[in-house]
Amino acid sequence: MPANIEDTAEAAKLFRCPACGASLEVVDAPSVKCKYCGNSVPAPAHLRPRRPEPPVVIQTTTVDLSSQYGEAMRTSQRAGCIVSILVLLIIVGVTAVVLFSTQNTITTALDQVGQVVNDLPIGATPEPAVSPTPAFAEAVLEFGGEGSGPGLFDDPRYIGVDADGNIYVADFDDGRVQKFDSTGKFEWLTTVEPDESGYNTIEGLAVDFKGKLYISRRGDILVLNTADGELSTIFPGQFADTWYTTLVIDANDTLYALHASAGQDDLLVLNAAGKLQARWENFVSSLNKDDPALSLDLAVDGTGNLYVSSSFGEQVYIFDAQGKFIDRFGQTGDQPGGMNSPGAIAVDGRKRVYVINFGGIDVYTAQGGYLNTINPDYGKGAIRDIAIDIQGNLYLIISSGSVVKYRPNPLG
Repeated sequence: MPANIEDTAEAAKLFRCPACGASLEVVDAPSVKCKYCGNSVPAPAHLRPRRPEPPVVIQTTTVDLSSQYGEAMRTSQRAGCIVSILVLLIIVGVTAVVLFSTQNTITTALDQVGQVVNDLPIGATPEPAVSPTPAFAEAVLEFGGEGSGPGLFDDPRYIGVDADGNIYVADFDDGRVQKFDSTGKFEWLTTVEPDESGYNTIEGLAVDFKGKLYISRRGDILVLNTADGELSTIFPGQFADTWYTTLVIDANDTLYALHASAGQDDLLVLNAAGKLQARWENFVSSLNKDDPALSLDLAVDGTGNLYVSSSFGEQVYIFDAQGKFIDRFGQTGDQPGGMNSPGAIAVDGRKRVYVINFGGIDVYTAQGGYLNTINPDYGKGAIRDIAIDIQGNLYLIISSGSVVKYRPNPLG
């Protein structure tokens, strides 16, 4: 979309919706309803069609002076003329004052416009003044970089935040896990031990509020102490029946893990000791036969509701804490709120759902209503994962090796 909508479609007279950025067409009405976000947007006054002013009709009256009234009438007329002259002089004086003031105002305005035009490049058209819309969230912290040393990342794909704002990042293929404090200062680095086949590939990360960090490694769940990164215990998987991948944990320390193996898409529920509490078999593919459920991600809110994003299905599915399907949302497309290969998903304390989409992070209500889009700098790389702290701040891990923290606008 060009920067100046009116230049490319002068006849249509378009302008942008301040809420979602969609193009709107000016009609003969005070406002236009946005077909994407539903907001009623006032049409800019300078774009609305002008109605012609009604013609001014001057009525004249002919006075018939009859000679029969004689000198009395002429005396009366002389008095009336004197009064009319006085009134006319007053009107002329007032009109002169008004015209002088108006001329000064117009001159000042023209001078200001001329100054703006003079400051523009040759051939450019001045745009109408528009008050900037505050961004939904702004970046307030960034750290990291590519490398294998402390504080650097080789292939970062997973991120988590604890109750104190400490940040945990895991690489995918070398087993490295690192901790940083809330300011991005490096705390410790550990490499998880390989399994019996010699692999230490990491496929999921979750952190609770009680000092435990959960890492899924080649089908097992490793529990580390957040204080020093030391291994506490292992919840073993069993290929091909149980293969833990994506991990999330709720406020009650219930652990949820996705199982993906041999065409299965099961969700496993474990308690804090690693004991299996429930298993929801093929919980996405059985619900939607058109969704292959090959690439899923998981989030949980404060009441235990689960949100599952499906990259190939381009949908978000919602389940309650007992595994009962509640609803789903998502429509394929590049329009605001449309889904295009959705990836990682997270939910904040206000039940706003954040989904990494192609081109940005889309924000939805808990019912799937589109709210806004956060547009990170994709020149730094693709977004791999997202986490949210208890204050509602967002943490992104970027493929180039950066961690970026976003603080939502209080009005968002």
